[in-house]
Order: sequence, then structure tokens, then C-alpha cells
Amino acid sequence: MSNYAIALFFLFIAIWIYSAISIFGAHFKDKEQKVFWRIGIIFVPFLAPFYLFMKKDLLE
Repeated sequence: MSNYAIALFFLFIAIWIYSAISIFGAHFKDKEQKVFWRIGIIFVPFLAPFYLFMKKDLLE
């Protein structure tokens, strides 16, 4: 595996962990959105970067 691939992999894992911690610890404006993001992050990890861009609109 290339060094770039390994670096991208660990970057993605770091973004996923940060998003998961943020989702489970934050207060959302709408509880249904929190459930959606929890399930989405667990079963579709590629949603994690999208959460980072939408975070300020979702949280109180």
C-alpha cells in the first residue's frame, strides 16, 4: 500500500471518530436528525465528512 493511501485511510478514520464523538455528545435542534446521523455514521461511515459541513446547521 502506498504511503498516500495509508495517510488518507488514517485521515478518514480520524474524521469518522471525530464525527461519531460529536454526534453522540451534541445537542441537536431536532432529535430525529440525531437518530439519522447516529445510524448513518455507524452503517455508512462515508457520511462522516458530510456531517462536518452540516454540523453548524444541525446543532443548537
